[in-house]
Amino acid sequence: MDEIGIGPVEEGEVYDLRVNAKGARGEGIGRIGNLVVFVNNAKTRIGNNYRVKVTKVYRTFAYAEVSGAIRELIGNGSQLEF
Repeated sequence: MDEIGIGPVEEGEVYDLRVNAKGARGEGIGRIGNLVVFVNNAKTRIGNNYRVKVTKVYRTFAYAEVSGAIRELIGNGSQLEF
């Protein structure tokens, strides 16, 4: 395990992820532990939390797909719980 308590990220597993940035191609970017995760083919918004399924893991980054939204920010900054 790494220093924040998340063990190795595994392909096919589902994790909670907060999108902190957007990539040049529109993918969401967040972290699971210390691993950078790119969320493909999703209309993610910065600041929202998503449940993602990891599709491919490399040594320093991973790719994932959205399984569902956990918490979304709406226009006035309010949060919706799902």
